[in-house]
Amino acid sequence: MVSKNKNLNDLGVPGVYKRTLAGGRALIRAVRGESAAKAIGDLKPDCEIFGFTKGQFSCIDLIEHCLNETGPADVFIATWSAAAGDIQRAHKFLGNGKIKSIRFLVDYSFQSRKPEFCQELIDLFGYEALRVTVTHAKYVLIINEKWNLVIRTSMNLNYNPRFENFEISDDKAMAAFHIEIIDEIWNSQERAEGFKGTPGDNKRKFRSQFREATAFDSSEMTDVRDLI
Repeated sequence: MVSKNKNLNDLGVPGVYKRTLAGGRALIRAVRGESAAKAIGDLKPDCEIFGFTKGQFSCIDLIEHCLNETGPADVFIATWSAAAGDIQRAHKFLGNGKIKSIRFLVDYSFQSRKPEFCQELIDLFGYEALRVTVTHAKYVLIINEKWNLVIRTSMNLNYNPRFENFEISDDKAMAAFHIEIIDEIWNSQERAEGFKGTPGDNKRKFRSQFREATAFDSSEMTDVRDLI
């Protein structure tokens, strides 16, 4: 999922995306042990779903349910932390064709906090699929010719039995908004740079990015399928 239509050296990425909900938002209170599939149910085009859970299912469960609804798709995952089982499930989805391509963005501290899990991520997906920055954001993109799902969530890529929230939107402009930011990070780093640099190197890189901000205009966005 790399932009073909932008000069990323000149890109001023906005920090805020705004939109008006046409069909309202579905609210889900999943605090009685519901699975991701039961809590979310069928996805509909242009959906907007907000859910609150007790942590009985994880981000990878959300991803699996959404992939079951969308069919094979390109996936992007931003996470602060990850566990071996969830990393392996993502790799399984890549192997069985549920995921067509995948990229990860992780915090620079992941390597020192969870070195064994970070190494598993590298071993299974390779440096080309990974980038490092200073981040605490957790979100997922699931994109194919029909769907442009954006999942914003408090969940990391691990099981965490405590209150969590998630929001799932089928929104082409919002997906393209995220891809602009992702591509700027991807194109600013050499392969494995973030993993081989010091924490100070990663912090300096982060501070040097996204200095220019412009108002978001969805009419100027390229079709998201052209960005994949």
